[in-house]
Amino acid sequence: MENQTDSSHNSEQKPITLSPWKMVGWICGGVVVLSVLSCVVIAVMRSNGLTRVTVTALDPDAEPRDHELPFFKKKEALPDYEVIVILKGDEWVNLGAKPDRSAADGLIWELNEPISTSDIASVRLRDQDKVISDTIAEVQLLGDSTTDENYQFDFESQRSFSVGLRSFFRTPIGVAISGGVLIAVVLIVVSRFDLPDLF
Repeated sequence: MENQTDSSHNSEQKPITLSPWKMVGWICGGVVVLSVLSCVVIAVMRSNGLTRVTVTALDPDAEPRDHELPFFKKKEALPDYEVIVILKGDEWVNLGAKPDRSAADGLIWELNEPISTSDIASVRLRDQDKVISDTIAEVQLLGDSTTDENYQFDFESQRSFSVGLRSFFRTPIGVAISGGVLIAVVLIVVSRFDLPDLF
């Protein structure tokens, strides 16, 4: 008799069910974890940052001259070299100009903030002018050193996770993942409250 009562009592127990909102919370938690892992992996891959550009004139006699008139001083005739880093997406960073300087012994431009080499489309050398600056040479970052026209470009870089992280959030996938994580976090917070089932 007692066994019969226990069996009937067990049969009346309701199966344990998981609230749809709790399921949403667990799914969003997984999305956040996968997104963070993806962010870390891609940031590491894009963490090589350009820190210095050195430009050397291979033939000093072939350097452009600002003035050809004989009464100008020789130093004043030297070009005003300027380096522009062209980024993917039609953006650019001006590293500044070095007025009246020869590049025979090499001119160095230090970057205040490293730029991920994955974001760089090319590096352009110009002769700065108040009206129109002429492009002298332009190269892509295919290695630590390259040449174009009469100039050799040497690049120095270093690994930095912060550089890779900034680069990652500049990409379309980075923007999409950051938006997805924000939505997932909001849903996780909402799932913590006792809300009525909507399903």
